[in-house]
Amino acid sequence: MAVPDAPDAMLVVEGVTKRYQGVTALLDVDLSVRPSEIHALLGGNGAGKSTLINVLAGVTAPDEGTITLDGERLEIRKPSDALAHGITTVHQELSLVPALTTLDNIFLGREMRSGPPGLKVKLDRKTMTKRVESLAAEFGLSRIDLQLPVGEFGALKKRVVEIVKALAFEPRLLILDEPTSGLEDDERHRLFEYMRALRDRDVSLIWVTHHLDELFGLADTATVFRDGQTVGSVPVSDTSTDDLVQRMFGIAASELSGTREDAAPERVTEPGAEVLRLSDVSQGTVLREVSLSVHRGEILGIAGLAGAGRTELARAIMGVDKISSGSVHLHGKRVQVRHSSGMYRRGLAMVPEDRKHLGILGDLSIAENISISNLRRVSRFGFVVNKGSEAARAEEYRKSMSIRTPDVHAKIRNLSGGNQQKVIVARCLNTDPSVLIFDEPTQGIDVSAKVEVHNLIRDFVAAGGAAIVIASEVAELIELSHRVLVMKKGRLVGEITGIPEALADNRYDEVEHRIVSLAAGRSVA
Repeated sequence: MAVPDAPDAMLVVEGVTKRYQGVTALLDVDLSVRPSEIHALLGGNGAGKSTLINVLAGVTAPDEGTITLDGERLEIRKPSDALAHGITTVHQELSLVPALTTLDNIFLGREMRSGPPGLKVKLDRKTMTKRVESLAAEFGLSRIDLQLPVGEFGALKKRVVEIVKALAFEPRLLILDEPTSGLEDDERHRLFEYMRALRDRDVSLIWVTHHLDELFGLADTATVFRDGQTVGSVPVSDTSTDDLVQRMFGIAASELSGTREDAAPERVTEPGAEVLRLSDVSQGTVLREVSLSVHRGEILGIAGLAGAGRTELARAIMGVDKISSGSVHLHGKRVQVRHSSGMYRRGLAMVPEDRKHLGILGDLSIAENISISNLRRVSRFGFVVNKGSEAARAEEYRKSMSIRTPDVHAKIRNLSGGNQQKVIVARCLNTDPSVLIFDEPTQGIDVSAKVEVHNLIRDFVAAGGAAIVIASEVAELIELSHRVLVMKKGRLVGEITGIPEALADNRYDEVEHRIVSLAAGRSVA
């Protein structure tokens, strides 16, 4: 799978190398992107994809190598350099300001103003609206949408706002980093139509995705990175999922555990003791009389479409949001849910959906990110952190959880998404929880890291813990869960039991149909 010659390439990356604190993130990588092409950039966590994106976006400068656009060598040292050359990036973590309108977000930092020279000028909203109105309409945003705060939008519309923001200044190359992260299936397919429309507008796309099934029928070319190096490029029409997995990880797809056929949870003949019970819990209008229980040795899945109340349920259990009525029992005793720190002390912990903003502490080390959940464990006299104990404990987690880093003193922000996720799980385990809540545990991580995270969840439960897993991907819930509860508009609308037995009897499609039907509000037999 060699990198093919591309004499008609618009963008050419040659020999780019980038090192961080002695770690080589990119080593002599190459990439060629043709005009009006959807070019998939693939690789496992830590393969170097994000580093190359940051180089092209001007977030970081390469140590070696060249970047040319239409034969002109570029010096991209800051984001404004990339924008000046028509290179725009939509990162996985959106950069929108929720309180600002769509129009204000699109023109943030590039506002158009009006007024006589020498006098105080004001925003020229009429001209800004006129400039983007037809473009916004092409991507499903109305004139009213332009005037609404983006915080009122769902995940797909926010992603579309980012795309319109990028297109408003006529880019040549648009980089999309995991654009389908957090989207429902129908939203993903609509986004794919938008991507095809971009290609038809003569915009080239570099598309980073961990979902290999999304490629076929959409991407033109795929380039694979592994361990910071270019493995090669191939037309997508000439390859297969198995071949790409082989290139990404150096092993056959069949060697990756966690597939649908072998991922059924171990059978539980009898559930263990009840650990957590909710009775008629409500929280404003987002949760309505939710009752559930979870037992030792059990993985309870929570399904539902966007806005169903899944994350709100997790936040209510953890005391992040105050419940307005109902009761919560832990180990058979009623508890007052007042704040998250109290719930952590009682044996609950949560891995949040938004890893960047609610999970990692980017400026702290891996060891500090783990120990911060239970400083008493590594402190002397109750308040002085013993750095040796902190590092030793983090090293235990690094080894047992295969966290890929040369040093636990490295900053967590330098890790890949999958390894960051494992550090967050380690932080939760450091509190010795009896219940672990996972909100979108594998969002934005590759198939290999996904298997590892799934195994961490299974190991925790096998050791006597209880887990609640919230996921947008129905397949992930079926692979992991013993039972699945389905939510719609803040209420529980159904329960699917006996999932391990159903998988053993090859009734996956039946389980999937029941979950999807309940989430959509359709009756099931």
